[in-house]
Amino acid sequence: MPMKSRSAAALPERRRNNTKKENRTLTYKKLNMKKSALLAAAIIASAATVTSCGSDNGAGNDKETTPVKEAVEGTTNIRWYDLDSVSNNYKLVELLNSEAEAAMNSYQSFARQKSSEIAALQKKIEDKMRNNGYLSEESYNNDMRDYQTKATNAQNAIAQREQQIAEQAASQQKQLLDSLENFLNDYATGKGFDVILIKTPGTHLAPELDITKDIISGLNARYKAPEETK
Repeated sequence: MPMKSRSAAALPERRRNNTKKENRTLTYKKLNMKKSALLAAAIIASAATVTSCGSDNGAGNDKETTPVKEAVEGTTNIRWYDLDSVSNNYKLVELLNSEAEAAMNSYQSFARQKSSEIAALQKKIEDKMRNNGYLSEESYNNDMRDYQTKATNAQNAIAQREQQIAEQAASQQKQLLDSLENFLNDYATGKGFDVILIKTPGTHLAPELDITKDIISGLNARYKAPEETK
């Protein structure tokens, strides 16, 4: 016996409730996209700009140079530097910030596109229901299955992009810290310094032991831009 045609109003109440539930789920997913994007941006920013509190950010821009106090034999030679100034004036940090911003912009564009596609599909189903476009429950179920599949695929694609953002942030952090550590090891050995400290809030460090400018100069002298390494 052929199935009788059904209007949207004749669909079971639980089906209409399911559509409302899907609406709430989609809204929740959109919020999660935005939250994840902000978290990813924060991760990248922290990785690309290693910072220390309570520092003078303009130290690296001062054209005047103070000679580095030479090591003295028979004593423990301690020097210190301002990490804020180093991170604000090191060319590698500028490159990493640029790469991080490009990656974040690409991610946000991708997430907006996927969100718009799913929202458009959702609206199409809602409009069809309001206009009594579903002649059978099977037709409605087919559209809902298609919607659910595409929404899940979109979420998975966005999650994959988020993972790539996190991996890039970790790689950038390692690259920056390795660069700084390798330079400081060579620098300390060459200068005969036993200890190199990072300036922190609430501490008094003798100005004549400040090697911030020398470190910035040395790091940038060693740095090779991507086009220079080809």
